[in-house]
Amino acid sequence: MEEVTRKRKLDTGTDGNLDLISDLPSHIINSILSRLPIRDAGRTSALSRKWRGYWATVQHLDFGHQFYQTMEVAAGKKPYGYRQYQLKYEYERIIEKIFSLHRGPLVKVNLYIPKFDTRDNRIPDIDQWIARLSGNNIKELTLTYENRERHLLPRCFFSCLDLTHLELHNIVLKPPPDFKGFRSLVALKFIRVKFKGNMFESLMCGSPLLQKLILINSPGIDHFKVSAPNLESLCFQATSVFKTICFENVPKLTDVSISTMDTEADHSAKSSTLLEFLGSLPKLTRLSVNGKFLKFLAGDTLPQELPTAAEGLSYLKLNSLDFANFDEISCALCLIRNTPNLKELQIKACTTTAKPPKWGYMEVEDHFGCTLDGLRVVKMELIKGFKPEQELVQYLLSNSPFLGKMSIKYSQTQQRLILDMATELIRCHKASPTVNISLS
Repeated sequence: MEEVTRKRKLDTGTDGNLDLISDLPSHIINSILSRLPIRDAGRTSALSRKWRGYWATVQHLDFGHQFYQTMEVAAGKKPYGYRQYQLKYEYERIIEKIFSLHRGPLVKVNLYIPKFDTRDNRIPDIDQWIARLSGNNIKELTLTYENRERHLLPRCFFSCLDLTHLELHNIVLKPPPDFKGFRSLVALKFIRVKFKGNMFESLMCGSPLLQKLILINSPGIDHFKVSAPNLESLCFQATSVFKTICFENVPKLTDVSISTMDTEADHSAKSSTLLEFLGSLPKLTRLSVNGKFLKFLAGDTLPQELPTAAEGLSYLKLNSLDFANFDEISCALCLIRNTPNLKELQIKACTTTAKPPKWGYMEVEDHFGCTLDGLRVVKMELIKGFKPEQELVQYLLSNSPFLGKMSIKYSQTQQRLILDMATELIRCHKASPTVNISLS
């Protein structure tokens, strides 16, 4: 009798009504369950008859890496060979069962396909799951494929026309001839995604609402051309050769990050010059580029003055900058001296030669002919103490009257090197009387 009374107290609130959670509207319960791991959401069906059907209508299904790790831990006590076989079987069976029992629309799905170490090398049939999603008005999809070879997505994937957020890893995209793009797409992230045909251009033209674009190690783009009227943020990291880069109709693009390897630059193309590159980005405020891309932008000649668009640039990050490469350093200096409103400058060096040439930046200081009135913060990393690096530091100190902080981190902590640099900095002219310099 006492146990029955205790159970009734648990099922009722202080005023004798049913528990508050069970009385919540179904859409709120669905939102709560969507934030739980799938296993925990499924366990709620044991609470009562009313709760049995809730988990099957959850609109967010997360079969991501954490879901896989949970299953991997559960199978961890069995022999390795049997464990891998059973894990693959159970992983596919559980996902298939949840998909088959699910009712109603699916808004957000995260699918992680691991690489199973088994003799048959068979992988889960994800095409059948993509087919289910294509008819379910899916809006947000993340698909990570961990096997060595990229997976070619089935034709039905291109009928997911309600997608707003799409993230793909290690995938091949080959659209049907009638594919017109994803008209509702807002955010796109591709990592190791290979494009067939003119897939990338079709995707750009058919996604007018796109605001955020991330492309990392995605071969199949020889000519990187972006036309997106609502694009605000772009990250492009290329590990294969491309020839040109061009921006058209990107009036809202403010944040750009580009990293490339050595390129087969076509300098006759308008997009292969620093002048045209910045001129096509009228709203640019943040720019992050690596040394190889600076060399690409330098082309055959560098302009004395940049377009007025560079006046809006307030943050500049230069990665893997080789102080032994004249084209990279010249292009970097051209950027710096033509951005009067630059507030923060970050440089990560990558000088491979033991003795870089002495170009004498400070000897041609009058040629630069500018003061960096807006510069407040300078951060330099992986510095080796070479003469060109020292000259750039001196140039920044001499031409930045309102510089507040300069931090320099060496690639190897050597007290002698730091002492020599400190001695040079004490002697050199500093335009800012309050600059704080730290060496480490």
